Amino acid sequence: MVDIARRSGVAVSTVSYVLSGKRVVSAETRERVQRAIDELGFRPHEPARALKSRSSRAISLFFPAARHGLEIDSNIFLSGVLEATSEAGYALLVSTATHDPAGIVAPLETGRADGVILMEVRLADDRVERLRKDDFPFSMIGRCANNDGVSYVDFDFDDAVALALHHLHELGHRHVALLNRVPSVAGADYGPTARSVQGFERTLKELSMEGEHLLCGTSGADYIEVLRFFERAPDCTAAIAVSVTYAPLLTALRDLGRHVPNDFSVIAIVASPISDLVTPQLSTIDVPAHEMGRLGAEILLQRLAEPDAPPSQMVLRGSLTVRSSGPPPRRLSSASLGMGLGGGRE
Repeated sequence: MVDIARRSGVAVSTVSYVLSGKRVVSAETRERVQRAIDELGFRPHEPARALKSRSSRAISLFFPAARHGLEIDSNIFLSGVLEATSEAGYALLVSTATHDPAGIVAPLETGRADGVILMEVRLADDRVERLRKDDFPFSMIGRCANNDGVSYVDFDFDDAVALALHHLHELGHRHVALLNRVPSVAGADYGPTARSVQGFERTLKELSMEGEHLLCGTSGADYIEVLRFFERAPDCTAAIAVSVTYAPLLTALRDLGRHVPNDFSVIAIVASPISDLVTPQLSTIDVPAHEMGRLGAEILLQRLAEPDAPPSQMVLRGSLTVRSSGPPPRRLSSASLGMGLGGGRE
């Protein structure tokens, strides 16, 4: 700043005001200072600015499930977060750290990040309690059981499962499986898993249907578990797959000689672009993953800009898109299809 002041013929404090914008400087003086900066080839030093402003211009995203490999829908969430942070001029630090609260607050305590976005949120999440206790800025993609004073965006998995079950019931199905993600991904009280089961059990009871709940990943061992399930429940004619748990299901059905959709119906609760990658095209309850990622970042950026603003809480719902995996199976009996449904379709 001394060199710039000398070259432009102004005080060092005037150079500081031009750079920081904290005081009004005449257009002529500002132009003179900027010309000196350009001629001397100086550029702002971002680490030094961060020390001065106590802002790192970075956000930390904690995504524990990435330790098990990023699934396709995970990348769609990430793209939404990246879009929002990039537009706001923030760097994004992505961590696969565990659920240890100390690891979550470390970037904030050391000044490496200004705020935190949490994913894979549990109903009772120690990370959330630690961030609340220390009053650190954060947002969640997902939500806990108690969300007082916390900003989040989430998807209504309870409603999505209920919507899928009602559709399958109308098609004539009476025995349905729900495939949920394995506990190793995020814990037994992982929000989407718990809420999916809640919607499943409630709606089964309402519709007098039979149902099975399976915890399923995408490995060879999960494929074996699905095969064993069909040995136990040969009368199951449809499944609701949360996330990419449809992968071992479709493989097992193929190897058992059961054709989708003629013998078996599948509805996936998954980010909509994924259905285009699967044959047959899956009927889906579409999860707006990109929008959720973007909103999760935007509500944190809003908190950083307005620390006293009230929390932002959003729960999004998905719509049913019927594709080629949805018609009722041929093997349903005429008795089950005629229970006040007006017959079946193939």
